[in-house]
Amino acid sequence: MSVYILKGILDLPNPVIVTISLSVFLVIGLAVFVYYMWRNQERSAEVAREVQNITNEIGAGVVEFIAQGDGFITYASKGFYNFAGYDYDEMKGLFGNSFYKMLEEPFNEQFKANKIKPGQQIKTELQIRTREGVKWILLSGNALLKKKVCMVSAVVLDITNDKILSEKVALQKERYRLVTELSNDVIFDYDIAEDIMNMSENYTAFYSGNTMIKDFLAEGHTNDPFICPEDTERFAELFRILVSMGEKVDEQLRIQNINGNYVWCRLIAMPVKDQYGMVKEVIGKIINIDLHKKELARLETKAMRDPLTGALNKEYTKIFIERYMDENPDKNGMLFVVDIDKFKEVNDTYGHIAGDTVIIEVIKAITKSFRSSDIVGRIGGDEFVVFACNVQKKEDQIKQAKKLQDVLRQPVEFNGKVIHKSASIGIAMFPDHGTTYQELVECADKALYAVKGSGRDAFIMYDGSNERVKKDQE
Repeated sequence: MSVYILKGILDLPNPVIVTISLSVFLVIGLAVFVYYMWRNQERSAEVAREVQNITNEIGAGVVEFIAQGDGFITYASKGFYNFAGYDYDEMKGLFGNSFYKMLEEPFNEQFKANKIKPGQQIKTELQIRTREGVKWILLSGNALLKKKVCMVSAVVLDITNDKILSEKVALQKERYRLVTELSNDVIFDYDIAEDIMNMSENYTAFYSGNTMIKDFLAEGHTNDPFICPEDTERFAELFRILVSMGEKVDEQLRIQNINGNYVWCRLIAMPVKDQYGMVKEVIGKIINIDLHKKELARLETKAMRDPLTGALNKEYTKIFIERYMDENPDKNGMLFVVDIDKFKEVNDTYGHIAGDTVIIEVIKAITKSFRSSDIVGRIGGDEFVVFACNVQKKEDQIKQAKKLQDVLRQPVEFNGKVIHKSASIGIAMFPDHGTTYQELVECADKALYAVKGSGRDAFIMYDGSNERVKKDQE
């Protein structure tokens, strides 16, 4: 049958055959085109679904908003709503459909202040408010002019986890940097038989001296300038303990750094013994603790000092005086309890700032006039304690009292005005009038009250022999 059909077609005129052939080819071509377009649409839809799934997975979306005003959102993809955690109505109710109002402060104002113009590329990190809380986003897109309105079309990418991770990494790097700065550890070993000290190569990067020292103990190198002169004796003793006694040492010493300054270091060393218990070698490390040491000193100073004047506060005044008495029971001491006369009138007349100035100047004058070994403290608003160490002779005691009185009579200038002042001073002697801080203060207070009762601006020493106070004759 098919043979007859084919034969019939071949018997047709050539123009007809050509027309039929072209028609067949066109039908086949159209079918292929339709199939191709269908496959493309399917693929496009599949790609769109894949993109949507990816954007949903990574917390991304597309948003378009007006650059001016409050950034009114004209379009937002499903991925954007999924990321934000709100639907259209919720976003409209919460933020008025404003992209800028979704941004956390201060990013909202900063972003608006940029005054976006058409053609501008935008790539910035912002914080945005979502149902799950504030998140970090990367906004990447362009500003375009549409119907004479500047529009921003951008991709919003959730970078919260990356931001947290990068901050943790940055924090870890900073911790590592600080630890490195604080440690600067140097490893050393000392060969006892050869009497050679070897330092690790990084020693010269931080400290002065050589990495290898021959005849370390024989030539007395424990007294070399790389060790602070005040610590050389202790340094030598540490090596005697290590070599002779075979005991671990952990000590703080000052070592000269490459700038010629002495810095605090922690020296930890261990003896290495053979099978017979004999010390053959010493190994250890030098740890730079200078910053830590100074910080502890700063905190300690802050804890013991009066914040206004820098003098010892009440608690540490007592501690330092008691320490002197405990360590020097066979030496004399002179306790002054000082009260500025009519200090309230200074505050009422010139103001509290002027009063503070007077207090500060009093402490400065006292500190300058007495020795560094003497103890100066503020134990009340306008009340001070001065403890002069090792004052023995009667004439020296009177001389010290007069010196303090003269210092306290010096006027203070404040805002062009001269403030005249004086003070009442009660005095007690250690150990004659007491062997504890409390006993001395009570005796000095009795003498102070006697001064105030006799007209102020004077000093009186407590007389313990007959339980009365008397005014010293000048």
